[in-house]
Amino acid sequence: MSRQTWLFGGLFVAALATWQWFDRDRSAPASEQDFQPDFVATNLSSVQYNRQGLPYRGMEAQHAEYYESLSMTLMKKPVILLYSPDGQPQWRLSGNDGTINTGDNAVLTGNVVGKGLQPDALVDTLTTEYLEMDFINNRLRSNQKVRLESPQYQAEGTGLRGRLDQQTVELLNETRATYFNP
Repeated sequence: MSRQTWLFGGLFVAALATWQWFDRDRSAPASEQDFQPDFVATNLSSVQYNRQGLPYRGMEAQHAEYYESLSMTLMKKPVILLYSPDGQPQWRLSGNDGTINTGDNAVLTGNVVGKGLQPDALVDTLTTEYLEMDFINNRLRSNQKVRLESPQYQAEGTGLRGRLDQQTVELLNETRATYFNP
C-alpha cells in the first residue's frame, strides 16, 4: 500500500470519529434531557378572578416549580381553593404533592384531603391518596381508596367521580357506608 492510501484511510477514520463525537450530543433522547424550571417559588399564594371580579380558584404551595416547555407546575404541600360562581369558598383540597397542567387539570397525591366549605355541603371531608381535578369540565376523580365524612354518614370505597360545581361525589366500587340519625 502506498503512503497516499494510508493518508486517505487515516483521514476517513478521523472524520468518522469526529462525526460520531459531535452527533452523540444531538441525539440524546428526550427522557434524558435535563429540564430546568423556568421559575421556582416558595410560599406561593395566588387567586384567579372571573370577569365579574369574583374569585374562582386559589392556589397555595410551600414550593412550586414551573416548566414552560411541559406546561406544568410541580408543587410541594399544595392547597387548591375552589369558589362557587358567587365567589364563596366551596372546596379546599390539599395533598403532599401536586401537579397543575396549565389551565385545565390538577393532580394531588399523598394524604389528599378535601374539605367542603359550604354550610350545606354534602361532603364535609374527603380523604384519599390520589385525586384528579378537571377544571374545564368541573370533574373530580380517583382510582384509589376514598373516605367521605359528614355529620350524617361515613362512607368508604374504591374509585370516585364527582362534580366540583355541584359538590357531588359518587363512590364507584366496594362501597361501605354508615348513616347516623340526627
